Amino acid sequence: MGERIRGVAGRWIAVAGLAATACLLLAATRPVPVPGPVPASAPTVLPAEIRVGLATDLDLLDVSCCESRSWLAAEDGARHEVDGRFSVRPAPGRASPGVHRLQVAALRDRWQAERLAVRLAESLAQEADSVLDAATGLYRVRVGRYGDRERAEEARGRLRVEGFDDVWIAVEGAVLEDPGFVVEGIGRIVGRRLRLASEGAVVDILGRRYRGALELFVNDRARLNVVNAAPLEDYVRAVVPVELGPDLYPELEATKAQAVAARTYAVRHRGEWDDEGYDICATPLCQVYGGLEAEHPRSDAAVAATSGEILVASGGPIEALYTASCGGRTELVDRVFPRLAGDGPTGALCVEGGVVPLVGAAGGTPEQHLLEALGLTGVRERRRAERLDRARSRGALQVVAGNLGQLDGRLLHLRRDGVRLSVPLAPEADLMTTEAPPGGSPTNLGVPVGALAAAPGDRVRAYLIGGRAALVVHETPARGGQPRAVPWSLWRSRSSLREAVEKSFPGLALVSLRVLGRGGSGRVFRLELVGERRSVEVDGLAIRWLLDLPENLVRMTPETGAGEVAGWRFEGSGRGHGVGMCQIGAYLMAQRGLGYREILWHYYGAVDIGRPGSAPGS
Repeated sequence: MGERIRGVAGRWIAVAGLAATACLLLAATRPVPVPGPVPASAPTVLPAEIRVGLATDLDLLDVSCCESRSWLAAEDGARHEVDGRFSVRPAPGRASPGVHRLQVAALRDRWQAERLAVRLAESLAQEADSVLDAATGLYRVRVGRYGDRERAEEARGRLRVEGFDDVWIAVEGAVLEDPGFVVEGIGRIVGRRLRLASEGAVVDILGRRYRGALELFVNDRARLNVVNAAPLEDYVRAVVPVELGPDLYPELEATKAQAVAARTYAVRHRGEWDDEGYDICATPLCQVYGGLEAEHPRSDAAVAATSGEILVASGGPIEALYTASCGGRTELVDRVFPRLAGDGPTGALCVEGGVVPLVGAAGGTPEQHLLEALGLTGVRERRRAERLDRARSRGALQVVAGNLGQLDGRLLHLRRDGVRLSVPLAPEADLMTTEAPPGGSPTNLGVPVGALAAAPGDRVRAYLIGGRAALVVHETPARGGQPRAVPWSLWRSRSSLREAVEKSFPGLALVSLRVLGRGGSGRVFRLELVGERRSVEVDGLAIRWLLDLPENLVRMTPETGAGEVAGWRFEGSGRGHGVGMCQIGAYLMAQRGLGYREILWHYYGAVDIGRPGSAPGS
């Protein structure tokens, strides 16, 4: 899950979304699930297809068909040749009467929506639930079930007394007994799923072309959900260029890392919306999916080079979250996504935060310094390399190579294939730091520089004598400067904040904000909303959505604005949720000469990057 990124006037920004389809689409509805992580059942094979939800709750779909010979395939195996334009509408047959429900909110954060539904159910003693609208990426929160509109209107009046002003009535169907479709020119086709496929394997859906097939699904509300069943690799081809634009960020290794992360996310979340007829949505809530027109030769090359590769831990695909810009450090998944506690990325320093300074004050040449640290003095220059080789072979001199993680006092933390290594450093007076060309052998000890300017992820080698590093060699990046995350600053009036908070917490009457907890990166993960008569706590990503901020990495300060208007100043850096791979960081690491596997290991830790087998069919 990530925000698409692009560059504007030299600044990093996040673009939050794909345009919604032309008509207003009501949300799908299902019971509130018990909060918890997505099951990490280990697939033995990769799926042949990913079903992508493009729209929900349509009463009619006009289909433009087709570039090549095409047919409709029913669940019973019947096939119907089609050509030209035709329409499809749901024909549920027998269904119990619809019910009237009250929609009280449409929220971007799943956890926040589910908690609101639970609060409504408890306080009103009525059924309440929250479900995703695939087209908009919003979770609709609905309450109650009423047999007619008159009773729904009475209940809406009671909700208004409770402080819910923006409530509207929606009609939902009930359990289907005989689902089907009515297809123009063909008639009724029995079944819950209908598939349009073509010899050219390209279909037009809602004015956009997609690879694979079009599927229509009759949902529990007797309406149509529109789905693109795309081959897995074609799906990734249409995700990568809109999540990390190859023209703006033309680094192949970063694009490869994005391809592996996007593929992993899709496999991990396959079947998450199965009761709605699809696996994954097409918005930033899941991954932005652009269809055939989004494909790009550079990202196609990255997808092909990593074909079938996913990130695996404990036998199954990991939670491969990624974020547009992390502000210099990513966060433990628990702090931003409480639902995923203990089941995701743990956080890492990022090149966006600048360099990690390391000073060594020892003098002389690297060879002389190491020999003296070994207690060998007076060694002639032509014998120095030989004596150091002998020390390495005997274990007196150890060489530890890896990618820079962070510096913690006199401990240098490295990552090698994602595994964390902690290297004790000699005192500054006994430590030498050098720069060497990239890709050098352990015998290339570099040129002394006094102070290193290494960024997280850079390749370094530590030369240990007696269990401590006497020499640290930094491999000079291939290219790339030292950019830092661009800060942002917003001011909100108290009245606008109060209005925004009222939508989720009616009657709270916001007075103040109080930070209750920050994660290791500095992100706010628990916030108290202080009201006139009560207070409530908000956790994780819901803080960002509630206050409409670019990131949770923020400082909050009361500030009076123009005209003596009371308000709050929000200052921070980063754009996105701040968990997993930092897309800007991945690009900067690739600029510095790092490979996609090093990038993935830096952000996701000790994971396997492998190619499970592929299924012959879904």
